[in-house]
Amino acid sequence: MNRFATFLLAAFMAAFFMRPAQGHELGCFAKEQSEIIEPKEWLRGYGTTSEGLVKLSVTSSGAWMLTFSPPKLDGAICIVWLGEGWEFVTGAGERAKWTAR
Repeated sequence: MNRFATFLLAAFMAAFFMRPAQGHELGCFAKEQSEIIEPKEWLRGYGTTSEGLVKLSVTSSGAWMLTFSPPKLDGAICIVWLGEGWEFVTGAGERAKWTAR
């Protein structure tokens, strides 16, 4: 099965196992499930907020996922948003160039 199909299958199956995070209305998964849902090779960037860790993961086919990890959930991840058609941009400033996937 290709990576995109695996990604979508994991996302759809995960919907059945989601548990609500305390204080958040996000679908969250235990630390053990996070590696299946969000493999490390898809990680493209991360940042911290006062509320926790935010990560962006993108597959080679352009499917993307934005996740959030509240510190109180001990390594669990919460899916904030999913999408398709991610395009990478190189360079900085006014004239960034679009790159092919």
